[in-house]
Amino acid sequence: MKFLTLPRALYSHPNIKTFFYDYQSCILFKRLAHNLLNQEKVCISHCFIFVLKGYVEVQTSSGELITTCAGEILFMPRDTYLISDFVTVDNLVEMYLIFIEHDIINSFLAPKIALEKPAFSESVVCKINSSIHIEKYFTALYGVYADFENSRDLLKIKITEFLHLIYANNRADILATLASSEQHKKNRNITNLMLENYDKNLSVADFASLSGRSLSSFNRDFKKKYGKPPKQWLIEKKMIKAAQLLANGSSVTQCAVDVGYSNISHFIKLYKSIHGKTPREMKNINI
Repeated sequence: MKFLTLPRALYSHPNIKTFFYDYQSCILFKRLAHNLLNQEKVCISHCFIFVLKGYVEVQTSSGELITTCAGEILFMPRDTYLISDFVTVDNLVEMYLIFIEHDIINSFLAPKIALEKPAFSESVVCKINSSIHIEKYFTALYGVYADFENSRDLLKIKITEFLHLIYANNRADILATLASSEQHKKNRNITNLMLENYDKNLSVADFASLSGRSLSSFNRDFKKKYGKPPKQWLIEKKMIKAAQLLANGSSVTQCAVDVGYSNISHFIKLYKSIHGKTPREMKNINI
């Protein structure tokens, strides 16, 4: 399966309408005329999906399966790993996706969490209630802003408006799910995280976020544990696996994809820096 990092992987997607975006925050509309199944992904930002047509199924890392149908909303806190299916009804699936970077949602919800001390949720994602106000919000969004140029100021305003609307009817579920997610991140083990995901197309910044640490803290903790920077460790680990894949008959292109590289030339350069020969030269030796 191809591993996707969201929302980054969606900005160039042909079936996506982008309203506003700013790095890890964005408001998108997605329309598909076919099923899109078995996609492995991680959401680096907090994500809300409002389904208009068809339905969305997600399976979390714990095996929990959640189905979100038309008129329902799915909330996935940041750094949620999942496998998703987008399934059409009458040959169509449509949804709005709102990705919100942690600083924005934290400034909105942290004071409320501190005051209410929410109970922890057993689920890492949750379905939340829609309302006529939320439906009108998305209708107006498309009607007013479909042809606007990108604006960071408008993005922040529209995200804040959405958070007020969504919080009004779902505060217990949102706070519990978010609190549980952040607590889980604090207990995340660097070793397990890296060994399970080193061959995916994740940056060091992504790993830092997944571990619940700042980039500087992650680099410091990682170097203390492994005696080398995480970037160097990742390259070495990826190239060891790449050599094994090549020896087992994988093509150079497939090998690059399987260890998280879309740029084949970059992969070849890194491979040679570790093994002293290009992948093709290594394949010729093994023939």
